[in-house]
Amino acid sequence: MKLLPLGMALALITTGVAFAAPSTPPTAAAPASAMPAAHKSAKECAKEATEKKLTGKAHGEFVKKCEKGETTK
Repeated sequence: MKLLPLGMALALITTGVAFAAPSTPPTAAAPASAMPAAHKSAKECAKEATEKKLTGKAHGEFVKKCEKGETTK
């Protein structure tokens, strides 16, 4: 008689574990080349534009694109 409650408890535990398991296996992380470029701060972009000796409208456009990650070093 003591085996019946023990069997029922084991059945409930194993069923709960089966439902708690993820249904899809985790996917591998994307390679670093597929990751978007890190966005820079406006201060870093402005400094880079100054180093490139950009002024006026070209300076402003460069900073905007740099903040969005559209420019390369």
